[in-house]
Amino acid sequence: MRLGTFNVWGLPEAFSDDVSSRMRALAERLEGSDLDVLLIQEAWTREVRRTLRQGARNAGYSVSEGSGASGGLMTLSRLPIRSSRFEGFRFRGDPERLTKGEYIGGKGFESVEIEGEGGPFTLINTHLHARYRVEDSALDSAVRTAQLLQIVAFVHGHPGSVVVGGDFNCRQSDPEFQVFRGLTGAIELGLLTGQGGELGTLSSTNFYKRGRSGPDKRIDFLFVRPAPGVAWRAGRQELLFSETARIRRRDRSLSDHYGFRVDLDWRPAAAVAAVNPGAAIDLQALSTARSLLDFGFAEADRREREHFQWAGGFVLAALAAAGMRRHPEVDRRGFLRGAARAATVLTVTPALGFGALARLDSDDKRDIFADARVFLGELEAERARTRIL
Repeated sequence: MRLGTFNVWGLPEAFSDDVSSRMRALAERLEGSDLDVLLIQEAWTREVRRTLRQGARNAGYSVSEGSGASGGLMTLSRLPIRSSRFEGFRFRGDPERLTKGEYIGGKGFESVEIEGEGGPFTLINTHLHARYRVEDSALDSAVRTAQLLQIVAFVHGHPGSVVVGGDFNCRQSDPEFQVFRGLTGAIELGLLTGQGGELGTLSSTNFYKRGRSGPDKRIDFLFVRPAPGVAWRAGRQELLFSETARIRRRDRSLSDHYGFRVDLDWRPAAAVAAVNPGAAIDLQALSTARSLLDFGFAEADRREREHFQWAGGFVLAALAAAGMRRHPEVDRRGFLRGAARAATVLTVTPALGFGALARLDSDDKRDIFADARVFLGELEAERARTRIL
């Protein structure tokens, strides 16, 4: 099975570059692709999805977008699709960071049941929280851990073979990557032979990242969690859609990411060296996950205090503006009276907004981290029972 994942950067034109031209070029490349399955992320707009859907069907792919899917996910498969569903992440981001799009983007994961040549398996396509709090990388890791734990729960509920791929927005060295590996027993196929570790899907050689500083890095991954009695062997591993297209008289990349692909060989374990490490739950992964969730819980408390402070400041400003309206000298000046009225409205509105954020959003975030803690406790209990048996 030839498997790939690709973040297509299909945002609205105001937030991306050359979207229509890049999507048309990608749709044309699909016809010449030898991939059996392609996981797509950031197909955000109707135009992008329509262009890719038509290109995929022309190339002989079935297209799965999951019942109720959002978050820009599409799964293309030349293997028969039996069913699909979408599950949104409970942790969506910070609502006040509208320009980042995380809160309104509706990210999550799509699970697709596929009939492979060696039998059915489950494919999961996902796109995790972006790193936009550079000064708080531990918080980004905490958020992605909470999201990954939803996928971990799904994987634990499926005894068959599971393949997980997509844009993880983290590096192999980040703690959330280790948490996911340790709690699922999944193998990252690019690391199985070591070849994939050298392939940077975020690269300064990309036309749209040509001003990027720092070394290339791979944040797009493909994992496998084989069922008992099944073994996977990774073959060719390489960047995907790293070629350019002629757009506006220049050679431009197809996205601000490169994709990543792996060829897989799936056979009964007796016929090939087994690569399944078993379903053991790693104790260090449990400890790391718990520390990250504690960090996220503490951050929710801090944000609540901060938003209440902002709300209090705006309330004081509103009271001051209301007092100006009642001042006799101001009353004799219609212009100033109107300005005071407007100032009252403008200060009351953010006061209510920050108050709501302080209470509702912070409570929601605490609930998410608390529920994730409970799930970790269940995994730890399962680990203890397994060791006793």
